[in-house]
Formats: sequence, C-alpha cells, structure tokens
Amino acid sequence: MAAALMQHQQEGVAFLLERGSGLLAFEQGLGKTLVAIEAFQRARAADAVHRLLVICPNSLKRNWQAELAKFAPDLDVTIVEGTRGTRRAMLASLRTAVVITSYETARAEVTGILALLGRAPTALVLDESHATKNKESLTSTAARHFAPLATHRWLLSGTPVTNSPADLYTQIDIVAPGERPLGSFDVFVSESQDLSRAETMRSRLAPFLLRRTKEQCLDLPDKTFVDVRVELPPWQRALYEQMRTEMVCAIQAMTGEEYRAFASTALVQLTRLSQIASNPALIFPDVSKTPGKFEELDYLVNEILSEPARKVIIWSSYVRSIEQLLTRYESCGACALYGGTPAEQRQQIADRFQADPELRVLVANPAAAGTGFTLCDLREPLMAL
Repeated sequence: MAAALMQHQQEGVAFLLERGSGLLAFEQGLGKTLVAIEAFQRARAADAVHRLLVICPNSLKRNWQAELAKFAPDLDVTIVEGTRGTRRAMLASLRTAVVITSYETARAEVTGILALLGRAPTALVLDESHATKNKESLTSTAARHFAPLATHRWLLSGTPVTNSPADLYTQIDIVAPGERPLGSFDVFVSESQDLSRAETMRSRLAPFLLRRTKEQCLDLPDKTFVDVRVELPPWQRALYEQMRTEMVCAIQAMTGEEYRAFASTALVQLTRLSQIASNPALIFPDVSKTPGKFEELDYLVNEILSEPARKVIIWSSYVRSIEQLLTRYESCGACALYGGTPAEQRQQIADRFQADPELRVLVANPAAAGTGFTLCDLREPLMAL
C-alpha cells in the first residue's frame, strides 16, 4: 500500500535522491526503512536503478521483508541466507528487484555480492550502518568494496555516533568512496575533538548526513521514568549477603599480586551479585521461591493491564528470567522476543503484539528486540528487569 509520508520523511527521500548517496540519521521510530523504500521506488521509476540491495543485521532481515510487503507489494524480494552453497547459488542467479542479506553473509560472500552489483544498477542500503564504523573490521572492509559499484549508497542509522565523532569517518567514506570529503582519518579525529571547529565540521558533514530527532518531527508526550526500589525478601537477601561476604573476605585475604590477578574476574563476581538481586534462579536453578522483583512486577503488570486497551513490554537481559516471565504471564497473553526466538519468527511476533488485542505482554531482550522493530504505541508502558 502507498504510504502518506510525513514532512521529515519527504525530506529524507529528497536527501537520498539529490546526491544519490547519504547517511540518513533519523532517530529510531521516524521511518528510515519507509524512506529508503520510497526513494528506491522513485529512483526505479526514473530508470536510475534496477535493484535494491539491503545489508542489515541478521535480526532485521524479516523486518525489511515485511516492510517491503506492506509499502511496496509489487516488488519481488529475495533473502539470501542458508549454507555457503545455497547463498552462492542464489547470488549467481538472482533476478529479483530487492535482495536482502545480513552483514555476516556479506562478509562471507564478497565476490558474489560484487558480481551482483555489477549486473544491474543498484541502490545499496546499509541498515544500522554504525556496524561499519571500525575501518579495520571485516564488515567495514566489505562495505567499502561494495560502495564504488553501487549506483546509489544509502546508509541508515539512528545512532551513527556510538562512541566518538570518529565513528562517522568510515560511514561517510562509504557514502562518498574515493572523494575523502573529511580528509585523512587522523586529521578528522583531531579536528573533531576541537570544539572551536564544531561549526566547520558540521558544514563539511551536511551534504552527506541528514539528522532528525523525534523532538523535531513529532508532537509526543514526554517520557516518564520511574525507578522502583525493591526490598529483597529475607531468603533472597541472605543469598546476596552470603555471596557478597565471601567475595569481600576473599579480596581482603589477597596479596597485592593476587588481587591484580583477580581483577580480571571481578566483573564476573559483580555480575553474579546482580543476578542474585534480580533472580537467584539465574545462579541457583533449583530455587523455586519468588524473587522480590517478580513480586513487584506482578503488582505493576496487574495495575497496567487493569485498563483493557493497555499492553506492556518487559525488558530483561537474562534468558532464564525471560522464560520464567513468559510462563508467569501466560494467562495475560504473553509472548517473547529474545535470542532463543528463531530469526524468521521475530517479525511475526512483533506484528502479532501490535495487532492482537489478546496479546498484552511482551517479554524481550534488548539485544534481540532493541532495534529494528516497531513494538508499541509510544504511550504504552515499558519496564526493565
């Protein structure tokens, strides 16, 4: 179906088509995927390109497939995946308008993708393009090999800078291969740290990067953050104090040399303490008692779901906790998105959570569901565990 573009999305399409290449740095949720699809549709209608090649994180392949089916159903789409032999056979014979693959496959099949790019004028999309920021990585090297053969180069990232302005250098190098608009890497890094040159840096980046935030584009209610203090029940507090005391005593008995050797494993010990505070079953599988956080969560979930139209997302970094919570809230209509969820099912689950009124609780892992999925209305409550 054709989508009515919002003002910032129209600007994004114009930006991608004007130079033919660019880094679209829209904040998550502003429709980068839709913008890229619309830009390809227009470029294809003008006979400027014949194919769209999307390289993205493995978890987002089905998301792209679903978005294309929604906004460009006339386009035939192929996902390149499977065994090495299957991938190579697909790349050698592909004739579809859209090809989707992962960064892992792109690294492994450089020759096949280069041949694919050489067979037809292609718009290359690198989704979550900050994956290419390290110029020494295989992902970055592969992307810089592909870029010169692409007619259009569109990089998409809500977080193009994750550590320092230096993260932009390789991404812009992919956008404009051979042009070196930012000069040498060392000079760029040095200048990016000089606050007096900030305006100069922005002007140099402007032709290649379009940034938009939710605050600029949408009239949204403010986010509300509430920290809930949870008192551990006595049995859980006893487990925590026992492990903490053992750790402290062991450290106090160490010589300086022993402590230096121990320092590398200190984070592991601290993580275990954090796990006991969250859910002791993560460390002691036989524990069947209800941890303090689960008791508090029961209260919050029941309160939120007391309104019929509401849904709730619970975030957790621990697989065992996710699986326990999935069972705990089964009667509320619960589903999960985490590492144990097959990649081909993740988009289906996200779609069901949005559309099915009986599915009211999503338990998710940030690593698996934190990017690329539209999971809820921005007014729905989120909780972290």
